[in-house]
Amino acid sequence: MTSRELRAAFLEFYRHRGHTVIPSSSLVPDNDPSVLLTSAGMQQLKPYFLGERDPVKDFGGRKLASVQRCFRTSDIDEVGDQTHNTFFEMVGNFSIADYFREEAIASAWTFLTAELRLSTDRLWATIFAGDELTPRDTEAERLWQAYLPADRISAFGRAENFWGPPGRAGSCGPSSEIHVDLTAQACQRGSGCVPNCACGRFVELWNLVFTEFEKRADGSFVPLATKNIDTGMGLERLALVQQKAETIFETDLFVPIIESVVAIDAMSALKPDDRTRRQRIVADHLRAAVWLLADGVTFSNKDQGYILRRIVRRALDQLTVPKPDLLPILTSVASVYTSIDPSLKERLPSFHSALKTEQTAYDRVQRQELGTLIAKLRGQTGEAVDRNLTPEEAFTLYATHGTAVTRLEREGYHFDRVAFDQLLAHHQAKSRGSQEKKFGGHGLAHGVATEGMSNTDVQKITRLHTATHLLHAALRAVLGSAVQQNGSDINPERLRFDFSFPRKLTDAERHRVEELVNEKIRADLPVSWVVMPYEQAIAEGALAFFKEKYEPEVKVYTMGDFSKELCGGPHVEHTAQVGRFRLLSEKSIAAGMRRIKAVVEGA
Repeated sequence: MTSRELRAAFLEFYRHRGHTVIPSSSLVPDNDPSVLLTSAGMQQLKPYFLGERDPVKDFGGRKLASVQRCFRTSDIDEVGDQTHNTFFEMVGNFSIADYFREEAIASAWTFLTAELRLSTDRLWATIFAGDELTPRDTEAERLWQAYLPADRISAFGRAENFWGPPGRAGSCGPSSEIHVDLTAQACQRGSGCVPNCACGRFVELWNLVFTEFEKRADGSFVPLATKNIDTGMGLERLALVQQKAETIFETDLFVPIIESVVAIDAMSALKPDDRTRRQRIVADHLRAAVWLLADGVTFSNKDQGYILRRIVRRALDQLTVPKPDLLPILTSVASVYTSIDPSLKERLPSFHSALKTEQTAYDRVQRQELGTLIAKLRGQTGEAVDRNLTPEEAFTLYATHGTAVTRLEREGYHFDRVAFDQLLAHHQAKSRGSQEKKFGGHGLAHGVATEGMSNTDVQKITRLHTATHLLHAALRAVLGSAVQQNGSDINPERLRFDFSFPRKLTDAERHRVEELVNEKIRADLPVSWVVMPYEQAIAEGALAFFKEKYEPEVKVYTMGDFSKELCGGPHVEHTAQVGRFRLLSEKSIAAGMRRIKAVVEGA
């Protein structure tokens, strides 16, 4: 089935089951300053889930369905692999105090197996395993047993299969995910290769959230008087599965766009893997740019305009031809989406004009000599020699001079990306004004890295953030105290850690680092923090490598006697909550500089 047919089939399926089909809202949320961009189908329904508006009055019923345009900033740096996008479409069905688990699970199963005819042998389900706070979701487990054998129903903890609340109190509930087995081949983990394994065998297709509890301020969970259903499934991933494509970029949503990129720049001088990655980034980012422009976003250094600028400049960085004309790519994007918005073609001239203006501005920025500019910032003459930037210097280069973060990294400048993101988040919060109340985790903000994320994703980042501290300490224990952190980047699916070291790690060293991290996780070390004077923290051995302007009083996190660092959080309370740590890759990114990517699994 084509993507157009998949959209229509989903909406018709739920329309036939009494759901009112509602149109997609804008990528720019209406009257909701808690998030920059729409990231889920339920976002436009917040007032109805909160009881502030009546769905019967506005929609004629309590059962709704939509295909919502979404954008997730957390995935920008992941684009280029098999499954990640910035812009995507989320199909979803919703029940506001109407049906609950049984109908949600039954209708999802029927749509996938009867309507789309997916093989039942390829489908797996996950449920909430339960913990000391809330019980195991035995009802979902029982319902799934009507469709799946027990060995294809996997239970996971709160990080994977419990949604919300976004703050100390509020509505929340367990979730159940439907995963598709892409290869039917277990990795080296054997029977442990189940959904959420990082090997790539499975792709999460559909998330069903059962909102049935209220978490109170005292930490207790009580049943809600009215229960809701919130589901979401990425159209791009559904197309990948239905069209038997190897990646989302081989689906009909991307093939014409990729072809237009190749026509402009074949990148023939590049190695195949690099060429493929770059072409995917250009296709994804310019597709997203068209939709941001269509929803009224303009280029700027704040809010949605910053996101638009960031992805367009990152796309331009991938191309190898000077001053390319992007109109053919924009035209291909409009053609792909003619069925859902015919006006895109009519508006192409204005989109093209805006992009040409931005290209000119970026070209002017790129002609600036970074070394000279940095020297001026430091009150020096000539060209700066030290390539270690403070977060404030990096932010000034970005906010005042328009220098892209990707350019700083490409030219070998090092800075604390987490601290930079915190400065950017503060800058954006000031420009938006005070935030209104948040809902359902989609508005939970921990800096740019979690803009628009669900509470589940923020919990994953918290686990990965803690794992980053353990990794840092393990590297110093195995390789020596000369190892210094030179940057890190975390999203819900992996951590990236840059550090100083003159050579490639041996297999034995990699294994020892991984095992040491897991040893400290199994030890369930307490994670605690204390505020103390900066000088005292350094004297007591706390690590603080970046040339930041620290406050006189700093927060110091410790994990048993293994790790002690200056940090602002967030962290888990005990290391066992991190889950199993797995090192994915280790490579050189510059002379004397290495990069590790890693994931955490389970909890």
